[in-house]
Amino acid sequence: MTFILSPEIIDDIIFAMENQTEILLFDALEGICVDMDEIDDDYGTVIDDQRYYDLPDWTSAQGFHVMEQFTARVHNPLLREALLNALGQRKGVFRRYKEVLKTAPIVEREWYRFKDQQMKAAVYEWYNDLRKLWGLEKISFEDETDSQLLQEDFTFLIEKYDALNTELLRNFIRKTEATSEDSDKILSFDDFDEKAAFEAGRLLGYTAFFDANVCAAAGQKYGTTQHNAVYITAYNENGLCGVCSIVAFPFNESFCIPFLRVLPEYRGLGLGKELLQRSCMYAKSLADVLIFADFCTPAHLIALLEREGFEQKGLLYIKDLSSDE
Repeated sequence: MTFILSPEIIDDIIFAMENQTEILLFDALEGICVDMDEIDDDYGTVIDDQRYYDLPDWTSAQGFHVMEQFTARVHNPLLREALLNALGQRKGVFRRYKEVLKTAPIVEREWYRFKDQQMKAAVYEWYNDLRKLWGLEKISFEDETDSQLLQEDFTFLIEKYDALNTELLRNFIRKTEATSEDSDKILSFDDFDEKAAFEAGRLLGYTAFFDANVCAAAGQKYGTTQHNAVYITAYNENGLCGVCSIVAFPFNESFCIPFLRVLPEYRGLGLGKELLQRSCMYAKSLADVLIFADFCTPAHLIALLEREGFEQKGLLYIKDLSSDE
């Protein structure tokens, strides 16, 4: 007996898969999971006439493996270490893991989404095995994208350069930088030299704001204007969570990202990727080239830049927007 895999059926099967105390089967006629002890019929009949089906395998070992997979995706080092410690316990692993996640609500929500997607994938694999027996083609499983998930937790804005509160921005940047006596300095250059600016940002390790002096210097030398300079920002109920700055630099035809920052507690959720992609979309209609010049960028973001089409040119990463589809 064939059946259509509806969202309601998927949810019911996933709920039953997590039940480790009863033996449940899927009733294709009623479209629900039922206790094996309540079935009077012989469920092991010929597959073409079968009404009851064994559920997808989902053991505690598989659940543990999913936790390991998710933990590897967490970029926040302190939270990742705490999760690894929970996984290393001999008893109460699942309970301890959930307790750690409760300390980071955003990550906790991502965990449940991640686990749900892994279980859905198992359901689709199981269902496609049945479809093969039925002589039907496989159906595809479309995972939710990071972008879709982030829409539920964050509000993204495009804010003009002079609209974002300077003190708010300074405090935000300070929270994202490694502890340093000079970590909150803003670079300013009286004599405009873009190469020196980039070198200074790299060698000194300061947060490389392209502030009013730098932009003004570019304007004097190349006639660059900042009418389209913006911050791509991400907020949640706790306030500002992520910022990507975009300025015209050093020419009007080229835009530059002097910094992209995400608060430590929200790293590992794909927020930096979302901010970068939104920045590329914003710049595409206004410039031919996008330069990434944040020299405090972690290694995993460099890999993201390369996946998003940026090419390394000396100290910078350049994306040709004119050829971007």
